[in-house]
Parts: sequence; structure tokens; C-alpha cells
Amino acid sequence: MKTKILITLILAIMLGCTPKKVDTKKICDEMMQADRDFSKYSANHGKNAAFVKFAAEDVTFLAANTHPLVGLKLLEERQSKRSDTTYTLTWEPIYARAAESGELGYTYGIWELKIKADTVKPSKGTYVTFWQRQADGEWKYVLDTGHEGLGEEKK
Repeated sequence: MKTKILITLILAIMLGCTPKKVDTKKICDEMMQADRDFSKYSANHGKNAAFVKFAAEDVTFLAANTHPLVGLKLLEERQSKRSDTTYTLTWEPIYARAAESGELGYTYGIWELKIKADTVKPSKGTYVTFWQRQADGEWKYVLDTGHEGLGEEKK
């Protein structure tokens, strides 16, 4: 009898420790939507406000010619010192991938920078954003970086 109870207890513990399966397609769809919402917010409220609003507390921001910026407070300080009134930055995610746990993933896509008072063709580039589901269920980015320059698509 004790053996049956012990085996049942061990099986219950093992089953309780097994990671739950999540619908990674659904998670990817959620991250893609969060990324689109992030871009829309940038178009409507400016890049600086968007990059602060959608950032996690422990965000890491990678930009050209600078050291990594770690933490929301430093990101807020950086963004507050830069003007974003002369241009509009938007982007469109084209791919997402999620961890099996459903708590972390990334999106990547194409960004576009339009100078408001200029008739020059917009500049474009690529980006990758790593997302983490927060305790309240909201997606916030924990790492973001992008690259300038995007040539013609190869056929």
C-alpha cells in the first residue's frame, strides 16, 4: 500500500513539474500585435514616448555608436534629451517566434523613417525586438535594436 501511495505521489509531483504546453502561434500573434501597437503609438505620439511606454523595467536598448542602455530610467533620460518632432518612425513586423513557455519571444521586421519637412525618400532598415510577458499579461520589450540601410529585395 505504501508503495502505491509513494508511486502516486511521485507521479503527481512529476506531472506538476512538467512545463505546460502553450499555443505558440497565439503567443506569436500577440507579440506581432504588440509590435504593431508599438509602431502605431510611435506614429501618433512620437518615437520617444513609444519607446518608453512599451519598455519593460529591465529594458536593454542597443543603438549605433553607443554603449548598451540598461533600465527604463536610463531610457527615459535618453529619450527626453532627444527631439522626435521632425520625423516619424514606424515599422512593420514580418516574423515572430515564441519560447515554449509562452513568456518570451521576438519579432523582427522593417522600419521606416520619414522626415516631415523633407521630400527625400524615407530611409528604411531592419530591426529585432525581444518581448517578455509581464505579470499583468501585457507584452513589453526587453531588448530592441535595428540597423540602417535596406537595399532592394533580392528576387
